[in-house]
Amino acid sequence: MYRALACLTDEHTPWVVPLAACVCWISCYVALLLEQRVRKGGASAPAWLLAASFSAGAGIWSTHFIGMLGYDPGVVVGYEMATTLLSLIVAVAAALVAFTLLRAVGRATGRDASWAAAIAGLILGCGIACMHFLGIAGVVLPGRFAWDPPLALIATAIGCGLSGAALVVHVRGGDAKTRMTAATILTAAIAGLHFLAMAAARVIPDPMLANPDLGLARGALAGGIAVMMAVILAFAALALMLDHLRTINAALARQGRALREKTLLLDMTLDSMDQGLIMVDGGGLVQVCNERALALLDLPRAMMLAGPSYKAVLRHQLRHRERNRTDHSYRDWIERGGSEQAHVHERVRPNGVVLEIRTVPLQDGGFVRTFTNITQRKAAEAEVARLARHDILTGLPNRGLFREYLDARLADIAVRGGTGAVLYLDLDGFKGVNDTLGHQAGDDLLRSVADRLRSAVGDGVVARLGGDEFAVLLSGDRQDAIAIAEGLINLFEAPLWVGAQRIAVGLSVGIALAPEHGASAECLYRRADLALYRAKAEGRGTFRVFASDMDEEAEARRVLESDLRQALADNALSLHYQPQVDGASGVLVGFEALVRWTHPTRGQIPPSVFVPLAEETGLIIALGDWVLREACREAATWAPSLKVAVNLSPRQFQKPDLPETVLAVLAQTGLSPDRLELEVTESVIINDMERAISILRRLKGFGVRISMDDFGTGYASLATLQAFPFDKMKIDRSFVAQLGVDPQAAVIVRAVLSLGRSLRMGVVAEGVETAAQRRFLADEACGEMQGYLFGKPRPIDDYAAMLRLPERSEEIAPRAVRAARATA
Repeated sequence: MYRALACLTDEHTPWVVPLAACVCWISCYVALLLEQRVRKGGASAPAWLLAASFSAGAGIWSTHFIGMLGYDPGVVVGYEMATTLLSLIVAVAAALVAFTLLRAVGRATGRDASWAAAIAGLILGCGIACMHFLGIAGVVLPGRFAWDPPLALIATAIGCGLSGAALVVHVRGGDAKTRMTAATILTAAIAGLHFLAMAAARVIPDPMLANPDLGLARGALAGGIAVMMAVILAFAALALMLDHLRTINAALARQGRALREKTLLLDMTLDSMDQGLIMVDGGGLVQVCNERALALLDLPRAMMLAGPSYKAVLRHQLRHRERNRTDHSYRDWIERGGSEQAHVHERVRPNGVVLEIRTVPLQDGGFVRTFTNITQRKAAEAEVARLARHDILTGLPNRGLFREYLDARLADIAVRGGTGAVLYLDLDGFKGVNDTLGHQAGDDLLRSVADRLRSAVGDGVVARLGGDEFAVLLSGDRQDAIAIAEGLINLFEAPLWVGAQRIAVGLSVGIALAPEHGASAECLYRRADLALYRAKAEGRGTFRVFASDMDEEAEARRVLESDLRQALADNALSLHYQPQVDGASGVLVGFEALVRWTHPTRGQIPPSVFVPLAEETGLIIALGDWVLREACREAATWAPSLKVAVNLSPRQFQKPDLPETVLAVLAQTGLSPDRLELEVTESVIINDMERAISILRRLKGFGVRISMDDFGTGYASLATLQAFPFDKMKIDRSFVAQLGVDPQAAVIVRAVLSLGRSLRMGVVAEGVETAAQRRFLADEACGEMQGYLFGKPRPIDDYAAMLRLPERSEEIAPRAVRAARATA
């Protein structure tokens, strides 16, 4: 080690070592760069192999002789030309063999590539050693070299080992950082071998060779080294330039591929668009036309490939259009060039296709035009517009379209004179069809009715206003309107076939005449409706023409409705109570609450007048809630054994919170739920069975009793009893009144009582007015009775004596019987 350090410090000029290292590193880096191009293959790979080998060999040779130029053994040194050139050839040959081996393994990876690189490195290391010792052999000096064999072997081993490591690193990566690392290791191999080998050599002077022929001069050698470095740098510049060009070409190729892919993608996108698209440049030439545009506009593909002007396209369309018809506006549009900017319009092609044409201007004076097939959309819009003005079920005009026809007719009458008539039609018995046969049958019936009306009215307008209400607009006078009304009524005297069923319905008609009964649609509507109301009130299946007294009647109903609202607000109504007694003992078991109204000016108004009015106007809900609350408040003060019965209207069942309302009333008044009995009619359940049953079950779950009122008068009483387990059912007074008069009435009452026992339901007979009726019902084990025989509906104060001692009520029946006999 001391010898190696002494060689560097004492026998070499200081500036030579870094210069030799720099030249060595540059030549190694260039050689490895060129070798990398060799392994990429191609037609120029052999040339690059030679260049890489020369760069490596020349670098090794130049490094050696730069070191030799700075070597000072203490004697004059010269160089033999043949041996010196031979050393260069050996270095280049060793590099050629090593790089050829690397090229042979080519695309090998992993362990195989590393082993091949290591072997190539050993070959290169051996070549470095051979070149060095040949170079030393070519040195001419007055003496000879004496060698230190162990140090020479160490130098050779270091050179071979580092060379193998350098090429292993080199083949494992292709980036500049890896290449720089490999060049550094290879430089250490060359420089290490050179300086250690120089340390292993020692000059021994020989007086016999005091003036030898020094051969190649030091200046010539330096020139040769400079030439070698110039060649190496030229190779480096060429490699870098080619790499740069290759990078540029690769980038251009990538951009070209990307552009082609984008162009292809754009073409695919344009051709897959649902819209047709044509782009026209500032000169009026078509630059882009997708497949959809060709299809929508029936354009020849050959014509579009030729890049025609847009005017040529339009003229082609005009010729195609004129085969069917002449469209002057379209012709004018074409002659202008058809290039209105930022414009949207629609065109109907001869084949019926509707196109929406949208134009967007471009900065160069051209434009982009899109063509959208909106045929289906226009058809859908037309259908929506039709549905908005027509009834979906029957296809007849609806209320809105009928109003338009009526307004137009009234305007014509105002300008030209003439007459007209509005007929309001309502089916008699339609509700029963819905209740018994279902809504599907009802819909089929309405369609059949619409067909009959359409065929019978002729030039008149038939409309469906909603439900089973229709309207007819006629242009004739009173006699024409009456004749049409009579014809329509007669038309429905025969049953209609709906599917496999014959359904009988009637028709009621109200007539209002224009201008006799009004010059506005609202006035005619109202008066035709009043006439229809009169026709239905006077027996149905008939017609009525509006008369002035109908307005008076309507005004009276309106005033009565207003007074009823005020009476509810002022708490001016009252409750009367009718006793209900045990059928066997006659003991009082409770009362039925019945509402009464004493008008401040008209006196007592019968429930048969104001209750239907409340049903029609919706006041029945507020009225029913008031009756329920007042009856429960009153009953809470009675003896605990007495119950109270309250009627519920069908309209009240339209409230989803009815059970909560009843529960709140019971909580406010303190009445036990089992003392409240709610009476409902069968129509409550038939109108919406699922909803009604749900509400009744919730009420029964609270402990409230449920009774079916007027049993036997509905359409499907037995089915209703099966659908919901009622606590009681009330025999309608019409059957009780016939006891002793009509034998069939007795049979019906016995059947109902038997049915109640079988279903374990209580039975209440209402309308008991005679002792004979009472005896019959008692003999048949009727559970409870109610009627004038036991007491008329009166204020609760009239029954005050029995409220605390209900057992005294057994005297009610004997007194009532005696009073009846005395009256007789």
